[in-house]
Amino acid sequence: MKSTVSENSAWKKVGRWIYQLRFIVIAIIAVASIFLGLYSKHLPGILDGDGFRTPGEYEKAKNVLEKEFEQSPDSLIILLERKKGVTDDQFQSDIERVVKEVQKEKNIEQFHNPLNNPSMKKKNIAYLSLLFDEKDHDKLVDLNNKFAKKVESLSNDKVKIGTTGFTIISDVMNKTSQKDLKKAEMIGVPIAFIVLFFAFGSLVASAIPIIIGMISILTTFGILAFIGKHVDLSIFVLNVAPMIGLALSIDFALLFVSRYKTELSNHSTVKEAISVTFATAGRAIIFSGICVFIGLSALYFINIDLFRSVAISGAVVVLVSLFLSLTLLPAVLSALGKNINKGTLKSIANRSQEQQQAVWRRFANFVMKRPVIMALTSLIILGLFVIPIRDVHLNIPTIDALPKQEASRINYEKYQKSFLPEAQKHGTISIVFEANNDFLNQDHLNSLEKIQKLLKNEKDVYEVKSVFDALNMNAQQVLPALKSPNAAKIQPAIQSYIKNNKTFIQVFLNASPKSEKGKQWVRDFEEKYKGKIEGLNYTVGGQVKFEQELFDEITDNIAYGLLVIMVSTFIILMIAFRSIIIPIKAILMNVLSLSATFGIITWLFQGGNFGLPQSDIMLILPVFVFGLVFGLSMDYEVFLMSRMQELYYETGDNTYSTREGLVSTSRIITSAASIMIVITGAFAFTDMVPVKQMGIGIAIAIFLDATIVRLVLVPSLMQLFGKWNWWFPFSKINRNEATKKVG
Repeated sequence: MKSTVSENSAWKKVGRWIYQLRFIVIAIIAVASIFLGLYSKHLPGILDGDGFRTPGEYEKAKNVLEKEFEQSPDSLIILLERKKGVTDDQFQSDIERVVKEVQKEKNIEQFHNPLNNPSMKKKNIAYLSLLFDEKDHDKLVDLNNKFAKKVESLSNDKVKIGTTGFTIISDVMNKTSQKDLKKAEMIGVPIAFIVLFFAFGSLVASAIPIIIGMISILTTFGILAFIGKHVDLSIFVLNVAPMIGLALSIDFALLFVSRYKTELSNHSTVKEAISVTFATAGRAIIFSGICVFIGLSALYFINIDLFRSVAISGAVVVLVSLFLSLTLLPAVLSALGKNINKGTLKSIANRSQEQQQAVWRRFANFVMKRPVIMALTSLIILGLFVIPIRDVHLNIPTIDALPKQEASRINYEKYQKSFLPEAQKHGTISIVFEANNDFLNQDHLNSLEKIQKLLKNEKDVYEVKSVFDALNMNAQQVLPALKSPNAAKIQPAIQSYIKNNKTFIQVFLNASPKSEKGKQWVRDFEEKYKGKIEGLNYTVGGQVKFEQELFDEITDNIAYGLLVIMVSTFIILMIAFRSIIIPIKAILMNVLSLSATFGIITWLFQGGNFGLPQSDIMLILPVFVFGLVFGLSMDYEVFLMSRMQELYYETGDNTYSTREGLVSTSRIITSAASIMIVITGAFAFTDMVPVKQMGIGIAIAIFLDATIVRLVLVPSLMQLFGKWNWWFPFSKINRNEATKKVG
């Protein structure tokens, strides 16, 4: 059936313009893409950390503890493990040997070791901690890596030496992300090509979406490399941007190329085929891209580096994919003309399109003759999938994001178990106190002792440590001791806890670091101790505060993001389809299918089913998947409903337009969904647990949307609502009086 697009349509004019300037368009975009592609090599070195940072008290306290009390997360930790049969003296001798080697190194700002701090040594394990005097992050990472390899080579038959630390871990995450990306591409791209080949039956047509997708990724990485010079971006950008960009670019190209091949058979000239394709598929792609863009941009409402990194990188990759799909792609197709069918295998090309459509027509008729039963069945299935959400445990991934066999993770867990046992069982809080003058003042010490006693008396507090515990003195004894002949002996303990006008207290709770009980204690702290801390300003930090601030930032602001997504999507779909019912249905169906997705992910990962690593659900997963897939699923909604709208405008018959719209788009939708599932699902084979959860989550969401929702629930509800699907107030078009009726 030929398109009913107006000859004077602005969309068609743009399509004709691209056709006429096709070689100029290709040349300009090729030069820009090559430049950005070459610059993209700088991106991995610019990215920094996992992105779980938000401005707040935790960051302020952390900065004070780093600068004033030398508690820097950039320190390199050197772990020494005694091997079997090695005596205490031999182990001590090896510790001294390693310490001497470290002391030879230049540019060390801080160095702590068991020789000057006996608490850094246990029976069979010891550790050293050093910090290089280097402020540039990239250079510091390089220094730590080089020195880590050097010191690990000092291992012998008596002692095994390993290294860890947050700088090392962050670098490993970065490299693992790059390796995961290559692995996912090696799995996903070839399978996507096979799906495209069976969809088009042509080698040339199948290659174009893949090429557009790869250009989109390289161009995006180049742009992000420029942005990353001015904005902190998480290392997860290396996985998120390609996951979105490749899937979306191929998806757009599949829809465009498919429609172009159809229009090529309906028109005598390539120019007209391109113009009609741009006015139909191109228009649908624009609305789809806007929906995805809005879905990802809404994440920017959450002031956490990772969310904003995903929002920025996602918005960039969507805009790049959209731009290339509406410029480079039609220009390339215009240049190829009818050569798009080159490389066709007869066995595939000769398959009867009527036979394929007959299958989908029977399926559509089956669904639409039983709209109530099919709709209820779909809703029940999706509802059952939602049930596991009630048991979901959301957590912030830290070192557990790395594979269990990763050396830096193993070494850190050993270090934590041996020297920070309280941190695993008891949530830690660091409260930094600041006075208006030198803290070694009797009034300030009295205030500090008062607050420490109050904290110790709380039932939810396990232990409190301060300068008084380090000195084994009370507030009245400190100043006289500093004036005694033995003052030099207590100076190290004083310096560890008091610097000028600042000090800190460590609080260990009777609650695990990630527990809701611990987070609530921190929330209640200010209310409990208001007016009880005299003459001192305080800032709360520590692991529990970190968890609490991130959780609260998400829960306090997610509603705004979701509201923006839903309202914007409603307006866009309302404008696109001139309907009130269709946008409402689309939003409700998306919410239901995404809820079902979260239920399945909870069952898979928390239960460790199908060989997946048993783990809590990453805190950002529901928000990220909702923001991304809510937009991506609209891709199919727009494509399907656009075709139904074309047919309804032409015939005025809701049943006919629903059935034929489903028949004409089902093959493309299933092919597009298959590619999206393959591209994102390939990340299930990666090593980073958060990336694995995101990849599988998106793949499941797309599968549910393209099958149960798009092929069963949509046509069922379209049939049930009848002409009300197309109701729009104040519309000048009376669709019940269409000029042509088709039975």
